[in-house]
Amino acid sequence: MKTVLFNPFEKYTERILIVAGLTATLIGGYLGFVFNARFDGVIDLHFVERVTLYQPILEIGINILCTTVLLFIVGKIINPKTRIIDIFLTSMIARIPYYIITFFNANNKAYTISQGILNLVKSNKTNPLSSTDIFYLLLMSFAIIASLIWFIALLFNGFKIAVNAKGTKHVLLFIAAIVVAEIISKIVIINFS
Repeated sequence: MKTVLFNPFEKYTERILIVAGLTATLIGGYLGFVFNARFDGVIDLHFVERVTLYQPILEIGINILCTTVLLFIVGKIINPKTRIIDIFLTSMIARIPYYIITFFNANNKAYTISQGILNLVKSNKTNPLSSTDIFYLLLMSFAIIASLIWFIALLFNGFKIAVNAKGTKHVLLFIAAIVVAEIISKIVIINFS
């Protein structure tokens, strides 16, 4: 089970990963629409009051493209035999944890709570949140942190297999690629979404 969750690239064929990745991407885009989620960066997810159908799908596409391009460039530096399809599959599959998080905004609950907190901060009031809201925020925070860790684990494990990465230098190149992909995706999404 650990292999399936954290390193499906070892267990499944390229064909299965393509089908799973494309299916998850389409479902993730739809979930983003249904639950008002903005995937506005490679490692970002925000809930808003309302999104159009195209926004989450476009943002997911931009994130996958940025991640694929940057990791492929780094992969070619590490191993000239790196295949873009392997990096593309890794980029698609790694995003699955973010799609699961969208369920936290059912009935715009996460957005409503976050707006309530912002209003409290802006007004300098000390009205406490309800214990239910605090519990919900704690649960959601734990799930978001776990999803980020899961995303990074999937991305790194897929990258490591795709390029045969070994050692600290390769890890640092991976981290640099993700940071640059995050910056580029933010710029592209702000200008096109």
